[in-house]
Amino acid sequence: MACCMAAVWLPQGQIARAVEPEAPSPAASSTDGDVVGTGVKVYRNERFSDQAGRAGLCDVYCPLNNASLAEAKLPAVIVVHGGAWLSGDKWTLEGYSRNLAQNGIVAITINYRLAPLHKFPAQVDDVRSGLLWAKRNAERFSIDVDRLGLFGYSAGGHLSALVASLADESLAVCAAASLWEHSDARWSELPKVRAVCAGGPPCDFRTFQPDNTTLAYFLGGSRREKPEVYIAASPAAHVSPGDPVTQLIHGDSDLLVPLAESQRFHELQLQAGIDTRFEILSEQGHMTTFLSPKTNAKVLEFFQEVLDSKR
Repeated sequence: MACCMAAVWLPQGQIARAVEPEAPSPAASSTDGDVVGTGVKVYRNERFSDQAGRAGLCDVYCPLNNASLAEAKLPAVIVVHGGAWLSGDKWTLEGYSRNLAQNGIVAITINYRLAPLHKFPAQVDDVRSGLLWAKRNAERFSIDVDRLGLFGYSAGGHLSALVASLADESLAVCAAASLWEHSDARWSELPKVRAVCAGGPPCDFRTFQPDNTTLAYFLGGSRREKPEVYIAASPAAHVSPGDPVTQLIHGDSDLLVPLAESQRFHELQLQAGIDTRFEILSEQGHMTTFLSPKTNAKVLEFFQEVLDSKR
C-alpha cells in the first residue's frame, strides 16, 4: 500500500513533510472495467463531479464473487485519501478498496480539490458529490443506496467524519461548510450515510491557539481571523444523536495527529448516545497505522458488520 501523506496536521503549529511518489497521470475511463487481483473489477477515472483535472475523478472497485450482481444490491463505501488536504490521490487507498471489494462491498475512491488553490469547504462538497454520484449510479454498479458508508485516513478521515457529523444538522449549519447555495437541489438529494470509519483524523480545530496559522492554507487564516470556519470544519463541533455508527482507528504513538483528537471525538459521541467504536493500535505512529494490516482488517470488519443489513 502506497504512502498517503505528503503533509500532515500538527497542533504545535508545524507542517511535517514526507516524500510522496508522484500520482499517476489520469488515464482514460475504463468503461468496461478491468479485472484486478482476485474477484475485483475496477472502473478507473470515472468523473463524479464537474471539476477539472484529477479532482473529480474516482475509481470504482466492484465485487465479482456474487452469483448475480444484477440481482444483488451491494453496500458501498466512499473512500477518501489523506494528504493534509493539499496532496494525495485516490490510488494511495487501492489496498483498502480492493479488500472491501473482495469481500462484497463496492468501494469508490475519490479525488477531491486540494488546498491551497481550493480552500475549505471545497473538499467537503467533493465528498458529498461522491455520495450523490454513488446514488445516481446505483443501478450501474448494483449499489444499495440504503447501505452507504464513508472511510478515510488522516485528512480523508477528517472529511469523512465531518460529512457524517454534519448530515443531520440544519441547512444553515451544513451550508457553513459548503459552497452550495441554500437553494441547491443537491441538499435534498444527498443519500444517508449509514456508517463512517475514520483513521488518524483531526477532529477539532477549535483548540488551536488564536493566532496559529498552521492551517491558513486550508482554512483561510488563523482561528482569530476565521473563528466560524474553524467551528464549521470541526467534526467534534457537530456531534449529535443522529450521527451514524462510527469506527475510529488511531495509533497511540501518532506524533502527527495526536491520539487525543480521536479520544475526545469518541467521548463526545458516547455522551450523545452514538454507536461509536474506538480501535487504538499499540506502539503505532501515523503512517504505520495507515500501513498496518490490522487497520485494513478493522475497516473491513466494521463495514461488514454495520452494512450487512439495512439499519
